[in-house]
Amino acid sequence: MMRSGVLEVDGISALPEPILHHILSFLPFKEVAQTCLLSKRWKQVWQTFPDVEVGGVFTNPRKSKEILTSLERALLNRQDKMISIKKFSLELDLINSPENASLAGQCLGLAIESEVKELVLVHWRSERRNLPEIIFYVESLHVLELSYCKLQQPSKNVKLFSLRKLALREVCADDQAIASLISGCPLIEYLEIRSCEGLESLDLVNLSNLKEIILVNTSDIKRVEIKTSNVNALAIHQTYLFPIEVNVSSCGNLKCLKFDFLPIEDEWLCNGISKLPLLEYLSMTKCHKLTSVRISSPCLKTLILECCDKLIQVEIETPNLSIFKYHGDLISFSSNALSLSETSLCFSSHLMVNIEWVVEYFEILAMFQKFSKVLNLQCREGENVIVPQELRQIQSPPLTSVKKLNYSVRTDSWDFSVANVRARSSRFSIANVLDGLLWTSPHAEMVSIEHGHLHKFSFQISYKKQLIYDGEIPRCCQSLPVSCWQHCINEVKVEHTKSLSITEDGELQHDVRSYYCFEGGEDIFEKIDDLSEVV
Repeated sequence: MMRSGVLEVDGISALPEPILHHILSFLPFKEVAQTCLLSKRWKQVWQTFPDVEVGGVFTNPRKSKEILTSLERALLNRQDKMISIKKFSLELDLINSPENASLAGQCLGLAIESEVKELVLVHWRSERRNLPEIIFYVESLHVLELSYCKLQQPSKNVKLFSLRKLALREVCADDQAIASLISGCPLIEYLEIRSCEGLESLDLVNLSNLKEIILVNTSDIKRVEIKTSNVNALAIHQTYLFPIEVNVSSCGNLKCLKFDFLPIEDEWLCNGISKLPLLEYLSMTKCHKLTSVRISSPCLKTLILECCDKLIQVEIETPNLSIFKYHGDLISFSSNALSLSETSLCFSSHLMVNIEWVVEYFEILAMFQKFSKVLNLQCREGENVIVPQELRQIQSPPLTSVKKLNYSVRTDSWDFSVANVRARSSRFSIANVLDGLLWTSPHAEMVSIEHGHLHKFSFQISYKKQLIYDGEIPRCCQSLPVSCWQHCINEVKVEHTKSLSITEDGELQHDVRSYYCFEGGEDIFEKIDDLSEVV
């Protein structure tokens, strides 16, 4: 084509077919299908594209029939040209249409005949319709994901000899059906069971390739037995504290263990951890039966304890621990950790916060500064960090050796709305919070304050070599254990990051950055306090 004397060349269409397939892999399948209208070249690229995905909820049987008829035609064309399928995904609601269910079964059969490697079936149901038994004998399958279907005991042995990943979501199946399915997958590496009904007991035995197990909202399950030595990651996430018995004593190579809302007790945890010599990551969230925990693990690198409400004591014997995160009430800590690269603490209390609570809080902070030069502190109200003057007169700052302190003020977990964050902002003083932090950690060189997911202030602070202001020690510093930061600062560099947009995942995206630089002096507090106006 000529335009203004210049020959236009379609460089993209001239690219090799594998590269064009790679480009199309970043697009939604609907848009990929539409490229066949561009030219003969793009029609050829579309016909050889290795993924076939059809999705949508169509309560109109006629619309579903049109889609399935077109899909069948495309699959027949691929079969005639001996074009294999890498991924086949069918996500259609086939309610009240046996004819469409039969047509979908034909499409599934054609995909299987094309040696499909990855099969995803969602909404395969008319009151949770039984799956076509043919899928249990596809030896080419590497990935099988089933959702919203009914799984019954197959009439003969399952033969998914190449399967590496199995995911069952909102599937109705009993123990025998699940056991038969898993026993036919000798090379399985990843198993996910999420919100499935009818499964009461799960036994995983002699699966030498199984590496990762994820169980989510499996309220019917009463017992989990894992006797396969090569599992290195196990996560069980419940919504409520249902009774469940978990045995992982045979998982000698387990490296990552996550429990959420599990009724495990102190003795189980102590004995269980001792049988996992390679464990590196341990996360316990809302395990409300834990009271006094002793964790001894030579290889543990990350330990997370969150919202275990009955917990009153934690003893940690983990010489290689690098990351420790705790969220809960003030409790008794003891540890032999030598060096932590990251410590995150969020202390909350069901009781009124008073002077006694603050003193105990400082004692715990003082202990953690022995292990970590960087602390991440979190609370729900910025005022919680403000230290009363009467306490400053009698209490020594707890973090005298910490050089970097990160502090975040979170809104309530159930209300992250911009309106709620802004309402809290009206009660928030940057200078008061910074004053409290710099008393808690005197002469810290880096301090960050994150407020309500919308604002983050990073302070880079340099101090005078001699803590003297205008030739003499300020009166406000003479009676304090540590000199007042306001009279010691040489310069403060501030970076303010403001989040203005929300991503598709609901996360706030940082868009705008502002920079400030303040020199030390009597008005340094007022200068920093003016930053509250931008919140």
